[in-house]
Amino acid sequence: MEGWQDRRIRFPIFQFSSLPVFFVSIVFIFLATEALSQEINVAAVVNPRQIQFDEKARLDLTLSGDTAITHIEAPRFNFLPAFLAVPLHSETTPRLASNKIAVSMAWAYELIPQAIGDFSLSDVRFAYQGTTYFANPGSIRVSGANTYTDVSTQSVHQVEAEVSSAEPYLNAPLTYTFRYLYTAVLPTQASPTPQLPTFPDFLVEELPPLSPQTQRIRGKTFWVQEQVRRLYPQRTGQLVIEPATLILPIPGGRKMLKTNPLKLTVQPLPETGKPSQFSGAVGEYQISAYVDRNAIEAGRALTLSVQISGRGSMQTVTAPQLPAIPGVVVNGPNLVEGSAPTTRTYAYALIPARSGTLRIPAIAYIYFDPSRAVYATAQTTPIPVSVRPNPNDAVGVVDTESSPWWIWIMLFVVLSFGVLVASFLWYRVRFQRSTDTGVNATTGTVPVNDNAPKGRSGRQAETETAPPISEARDALTALARNDATDAATAFANTLAQILYQYIEDTLGLAQRNIDTAREVCVQAGVSEATLEELVDLLTKCDYHRFAPVPLTTNERRTLIARAEAVISKIAVSDQPSAVS
Repeated sequence: MEGWQDRRIRFPIFQFSSLPVFFVSIVFIFLATEALSQEINVAAVVNPRQIQFDEKARLDLTLSGDTAITHIEAPRFNFLPAFLAVPLHSETTPRLASNKIAVSMAWAYELIPQAIGDFSLSDVRFAYQGTTYFANPGSIRVSGANTYTDVSTQSVHQVEAEVSSAEPYLNAPLTYTFRYLYTAVLPTQASPTPQLPTFPDFLVEELPPLSPQTQRIRGKTFWVQEQVRRLYPQRTGQLVIEPATLILPIPGGRKMLKTNPLKLTVQPLPETGKPSQFSGAVGEYQISAYVDRNAIEAGRALTLSVQISGRGSMQTVTAPQLPAIPGVVVNGPNLVEGSAPTTRTYAYALIPARSGTLRIPAIAYIYFDPSRAVYATAQTTPIPVSVRPNPNDAVGVVDTESSPWWIWIMLFVVLSFGVLVASFLWYRVRFQRSTDTGVNATTGTVPVNDNAPKGRSGRQAETETAPPISEARDALTALARNDATDAATAFANTLAQILYQYIEDTLGLAQRNIDTAREVCVQAGVSEATLEELVDLLTKCDYHRFAPVPLTTNERRTLIARAEAVISKIAVSDQPSAVS
């Protein structure tokens, strides 16, 4: 029995006298752990709670307490796929609390949105000395770069941009529209400021802004403000219209809304079906023509106005080519200033040479219609004009009811007069050739080429070319002495007709206008200096004919001398072709 007692195992901790101490120790450890857990604070804060898709938010995490914190682990969280979290920095802040050194830890992250919408972020997990703590950052709203929602009024603000065609033709008009949509006005004194792109690859026309209107869009009522531009692409291929922006003056700062970029593919004009007379006009056009009078005397000028209007780039509109009008001298065209932005008006001066009924034929204008992708033609209606005999003419209008013998008499008189005039001119040319010694632009004389070949061949060429230049010189001499040309208009008209007549006789001018005269002279090899002098003279004549201003005697003499010099230089440049 005693042996059994000696072999007993003894457990002092479970002795009756030690039980109170054991339970006191357990309670102390539990209370100490609880007290320690109450001293630890964690926080997760997101700022701002409303961002746009192209913006970023900040997440700040902190762990702090009134005790010395050691063995702190980095917090753990996962906001994917809504946000990508990028660490910015972390910092440790020691401080003295209750005569103890306490440490606070802070972590900062950048939240980059990956989607648009309202998101409730998951808890952030902190681990400290085997104990887990959680903090919830709350929710965050991500809107598109074109949308903003005001927190105070819950009003929605959006911007958008669009074009009427994503595949326009070169120089074809298209419409660019920028819209600002909002459900309520912002609670600020300043107004939103739109900033449209510069459109570097387009011609731009600014259209008047429209008044704000209300529209029902996606279940909400929006006020809509629009700004519209008409664009004309200037090159083919891929073009990008940069985003437009709108600066919103929100309380405490400002917000920038941005539209999406717009991609366009500009097509070249088709070669299939392109008429040879096409001059490059792109759009939708109409053409009309009218004259300033329906009756006129022969030899007098009437004004034909041709107007082109419609929808398209007026930069591509050129003057229409008039069809040939027999017996009529055509001068122009001249662009009429002061036309409407969508209209071009060109003025032509028509001078009928004989009496009767003048019929101005239909004038066609070819353009490319981008809406139908075809080349189209617009036409005017023919215009009849009554041409009366000029009372100043030596021979009046032949009476169709006269007897045949009277007609033969008139023809004989005209023929005889022509023979006399030709004989006189021939004699005058030979006399002048033998007496002229030298000329300059001031006196109206022409220098003589001493090296010109003499003999029979030289005299024959001289005889062949003498009549046109002699007629021109005689006409200039008569113009200088004629008192009937006191008016600047009559003087300029006569001087222009002398120049045109000489070019017709020597170079075969088909139509009396500056452009045709230039082409004929270039083909004939007239020098550039002489050609520029001729064009300047004809331009001055047109100016004094259509916008008459006074001309002094010295100015007229200078113009006549310049004209005689130009005629002489053209004769010299034409001499080789005549000899050959």
